[in-house]
Amino acid sequence: MRNPLRIWLLGAALSLAGCASFSTSELSLAHEGPALDPIAFFAGRTVSAGMIENTITGSKRRVTTETRGHRDGNTLRLEQNLTFSDGSRQHRSWRIRKLDAHHYEATANDMVGAARGEADGNAFHWSFTLALSPGNPLANVRMSQAMFLQPGGRSLINHTTIRKLGIVVAKIDETFRSRVAGP
Repeated sequence: MRNPLRIWLLGAALSLAGCASFSTSELSLAHEGPALDPIAFFAGRTVSAGMIENTITGSKRRVTTETRGHRDGNTLRLEQNLTFSDGSRQHRSWRIRKLDAHHYEATANDMVGAARGEADGNAFHWSFTLALSPGNPLANVRMSQAMFLQPGGRSLINHTTIRKLGIVVAKIDETFRSRVAGP
């Protein structure tokens, strides 16, 4: 008879082994497309569609977003509505600020602390802690997102990895499309 705990621990160890970190310079395909400025891309209206996969259970569910962003000085304010295939919904209010030519910082209503990100060529990467149940630090997860602007500059591919206690518990692959270019 197999021990479920032993199988789970083996899976967790294998997941950790595959968690190599990466930098935007390693991910950038600058010669293959336009440079990604997250503030310019998300100013205006964007929509996305994607799939969330629970890496522990293998279950999947769809996610869509509608986002409206407007610039307020050197800050981009985003209002993002997320809808999941099980009917649940979330709302996230973002504040994103460009620090220099390549670095960004953001806060959101359900984020612990600030996100820190770096853009290089058509790639953007950032990570942050998300409070799944605000006030309960045991429910926090670590989000790591790698975004790639596609040729034409109107869509980007986003790969998100979600970790709990260092273990990959979910992955999200989605495509964002810019509907209205921002000022």
